[in-house]
Amino acid sequence: MREAQAKMQKILLGVFSDTHNNITDLRRLAASAKNSGATAFIHLGDTYRDAEALFEYSTELYRVPGLYEKEYRNPGIPNRFFKELYGFKLFLTHSDRREEEDLSEDADPQKIAAENLADIYLYGHSHLYEARIKGDTLFLNPGSLKAGDTRAALNTYGLLEIFPKEKKAVGRVLDLKGNILTEALLLKL
Repeated sequence: MREAQAKMQKILLGVFSDTHNNITDLRRLAASAKNSGATAFIHLGDTYRDAEALFEYSTELYRVPGLYEKEYRNPGIPNRFFKELYGFKLFLTHSDRREEEDLSEDADPQKIAAENLADIYLYGHSHLYEARIKGDTLFLNPGSLKAGDTRAALNTYGLLEIFPKEKKAVGRVLDLKGNILTEALLLKL
């Protein structure tokens, strides 16, 4: 299936973080993303089990736990990892820095960022959305879906669009109405 998708013009992934048990909005936005062409989903933690709902929309799901979840202390569940997708090297992490809760084998996210070890760096934790290019890397924080969030002015999610033939990727952050709040374009040379 992935080979057939790679021949397509573009691949769309829904990106979520810090859903904090807001399954209602998660499902609604995942359905919207799927209707727009999303074939896979990424969940960047808090709450790890929330991501189970995304299996209703795709069997292709990549996820990491949040810092204070029991799954974060489970060495059998990666807290951070790299994933090659459609010619791009993605790095998934909940936090964009080392944390006291990290396991000894966890990669240092700041080193990954500083050394441009990923084409696309996906993270959450702060609840503050971002899409930007730094060096040769697209950084995407989809923000938060936490109901009543006091850290974020509004609830947001992300879409990651990959164009394998053109070797480009676009990271977007949207509000709950589907309005694009920010986006960044990565051209891979």
